[in-house]
Formats: sequence, structure tokens, C-alpha cells
Amino acid sequence: MISAMPTTAPHDPQAREKTAVLASYRALWAEQVKAYAKASDEGTELRKYATADALARAMGDLQRLKDGHKVVHGEPKHDPTVTSMNLDKKIPEAKITDCLDVSGWKLMTNDGKPVPTAQGVLKRYVATATAQKWGQRWMMTQLAPDPARKPC
Repeated sequence: MISAMPTTAPHDPQAREKTAVLASYRALWAEQVKAYAKASDEGTELRKYATADALARAMGDLQRLKDGHKVVHGEPKHDPTVTSMNLDKKIPEAKITDCLDVSGWKLMTNDGKPVPTAQGVLKRYVATATAQKWGQRWMMTQLAPDPARKPC
């Protein structure tokens, strides 16, 4: 009697790092949700997961929210994937593509009144991120909507 050989999926040598990159990406978003809900990064770990352009963008958003007496309630939904990874660089790097759905993230005034959204603003779109591995931690260095603002 011939027994069938078990089949196994090909091993992805980068699987552990991809998991770590996505964990850092999701953690960054969790910290952004906390920060945007109060228009401040105080009491958050935003700087633990973002640096360079990604941190500057978030801090600029927070300043605009504070200056405009606004906050953001709720949270976005994500479907991120690591689209490329180079672990052989001096500073390992990964690219992430995300279908970002901000329909559950609502701009509000500080006193709880909703701020109307401009007509035609996409609520679901492709966002991209670049991460670099600094020591044992993946840091998001860039995080932005896809330049073409493609819906997903």
C-alpha cells in the first residue's frame, strides 16, 4: 500500500519579520487613534512606533487638530500586507500596503459635535508605509495615502 506524502506549504524565511512589521504597523495605528482622540501624543507610545516622516505627519495632524479644537473619535479599519522586504540592507526595510477604511473615524469638535466631511472625500483608500528595523524594533518611517488616492 502506498501512503500519500504529506504536503507542506513552502516556508517563507521572512515570515517572522513580516509578522513583526505588521504588529508594529498595527500598534502605530492604535497609538494614533489614542492621540487623535485627544489631539495630543501625551500618554501614548506614538514615538515608539513612528519616526522620520511618519512621526512628523502624525505630529502635524495633531497640531492641526489642537489648533482647530477638534478630535477624532472611533477608529479606522485596516487590511495591511507586507508587499516587499529587504533584510539584507544595512538597515532592513519593509513596504506595507493597506486598505485603509476611515469611515468609522469621525472628526468632531472638542465639545462632541460632528464636523461635516467634504463631498467626494474617499473613506476607503490604499495607504502605504515604509518600515525600518532599528535594533530589534520595526519603526514606521513613512505612512501616507497612496499618492494616486486609489480606492480599495
